[in-house]
Order: sequence, then structure tokens, then C-alpha cells
Amino acid sequence: MESIVHALLIIFSFGAFFIIAMWVENKVLIRQGKERYDLPETLANIVSSVLYKSADALYIIVFVGAMAAWVQAHGLQLNIEYHWYTYVLIFIVQDFCFYLFHVVAHKMRFAWVSHKIHHSSKHFNFGVALRQSLLAPIPLFSIGFIIWAPFAFLGLDIATVAFIYELNLFYQFWIHTRTVERLPKWFEAVFNTPSHHRVLGTFVDERDAGEILYGVKSRPVYSHNVFVMVFEELFDLLKTIWRNKDIRYLWHHPDWSPK
Repeated sequence: MESIVHALLIIFSFGAFFIIAMWVENKVLIRQGKERYDLPETLANIVSSVLYKSADALYIIVFVGAMAAWVQAHGLQLNIEYHWYTYVLIFIVQDFCFYLFHVVAHKMRFAWVSHKIHHSSKHFNFGVALRQSLLAPIPLFSIGFIIWAPFAFLGLDIATVAFIYELNLFYQFWIHTRTVERLPKWFEAVFNTPSHHRVLGTFVDERDAGEILYGVKSRPVYSHNVFVMVFEELFDLLKTIWRNKDIRYLWHHPDWSPK
């Protein structure tokens, strides 16, 4: 019971921080003469985030603990000592695992089902960072297990890995903004920044990218109904497979079709 209370306190604390950050960002956008927040979309983003974190918590409680224990029992079970550089190394390796997870989410449609919502907005702000799918934690729609399974295999404490993963997600929140331009060269050379994150695909310096448009080209989403935002790509995928009698749509690129 105590752990649940602590988890709720953390959720409410982060929630309050995110809302304040969005309010401040909106003020800065107005001052900079840029497009302000769209209130209906922002509310939909917040609701989608609550549903996502609720599904994520349920997934962790029901599955991750048991699966991590099984992986640890059949893994290397290394006795790793924890120092400050151990946590830094875990963060770096986990960030690379998250990169692989993200690549798959863009390249294979079964994973795009749960990731498309994040890219479907025509805006780019802190609110969009919260725009997530409740399907994302479900293994059928992602390879999210790659973020914790390798560490469990090595025998690392999963609670520590989960905490560092949440730090990674927290870092990614602030790079979803147009209010911050270029940062110092050394920082831009090492870290993901708002400037980098505004340009997707094969890396292009934002200054050479031309006009940047947000959203998705194929099957765009215009609704602020959260359940449409979450499930429309899944329904379209199922209809496409049924109509074409071709299961290959699951693992090909989201825009793929047979020749």
C-alpha cells in the first residue's frame, strides 16, 4: 500500500510539473509570435498520457516483475557493483535500446500502431510529448521489453533500470518544443536537443532542412477524440490485412503495399 501511495505522489508531482511547464511554454510561444497551444488537442494529449501511464503501470505490476525474474534466473546473474558510473552506463546503454525500440516503431507497422499517435499532431510542444498510446506497453504492439530485458539478463536490479528509464523519458519531455533554438555546439554534438528532435528520419541539421511540417502524411488523424487517436491505426491495419488477405502488413513499413 505504501508503494502505491508513493507511486501516486510521483505521478501527481510530475503531472503538476508538466502542466506548469506547458502553461509557461504557451506564454513564451505567444511572446515569440508563434502558434499557441490548441486547447482541445492539449486536453486530449493529457488524457492520452493518463491512459498510457495507467496501462504502463498495470503492465509493470502484472507482467514485468514476473518476466524480469524469469529472465534473471536464466541469465548471466552477474554480481555488478553499483557506482556513479554504473548508473551513467546503464543510462547510455538503455538510451541506445530505446533508440532501437524507436526505429522499430517507425519501420514496422505492428509497432507503428502504438507510436503513430505521438507523431500525428500538427503541433510540436510539451503537450505533444505527453501524446502517447495506451497500447504502447503491450508487447503485441511494441518491442518495449528490449528496454529492460537485457539488463535483467545481466542480473541488474529492475527497479533501478525502471527508474533510469523514467529519467530518460523525463529528459525527452523538454526536447518537444519550438521555444528553444540552438544550444551550445558541444551540447548539440552529444545530446538530443529540441533542434535535433524537430527533424526526423536520416539526420539533417535543422538549419538545412527547410520548412518543417509536423504530423503524418499517411492516414492523418484530425480528431481530438482520444479513442480515435489511439485505435484508428489498429483498426485500419486489421481492415487492410482482411481486405488484402496479406499478413505481411504487420511487419513491413507502415506505408508498404505489395507490388
